[in-house]
Amino acid sequence: MYFNNKKLALSIFWVVLGLTLFILSVAEVLDDSVYAGMGAALAVIGALQIWRNLKYRRDPEYREKIDIEAGDERNKTIRMQSWAWTGYLFILVAAIASVVAYFMGQLVVQQTLCYSICFMLVVYWLANVILNKRM
Repeated sequence: MYFNNKKLALSIFWVVLGLTLFILSVAEVLDDSVYAGMGAALAVIGALQIWRNLKYRRDPEYREKIDIEAGDERNKTIRMQSWAWTGYLFILVAAIASVVAYFMGQLVVQQTLCYSICFMLVVYWLANVILNKRM
């Protein structure tokens, strides 16, 4: 239920893309060394996802554990509250950091933080309006 063939194919794609980026960077076809690191990271993450997918298919105990984690209402509630706390903390930390950046004369940083706060609040407001109409 949790893993399917599309996820396995996507994981294989990430490995192939990662290895391609890494090889092209090492062969100096791509100039920036960032591509080597990004390629290696994509390949490792794809390989780990393939390993998880195959383990899910072969190990019934692991499959039951993952299915419970994915479908349990308590876990869903905890994840939703974690996102809510993350939003609150981001807004507060970014607001404090924007004031500090303003006093330090870092106007670009201050504006970026203020725009991020504004964007988050607009998204929150839109989500609130949409969810209130649905429920």
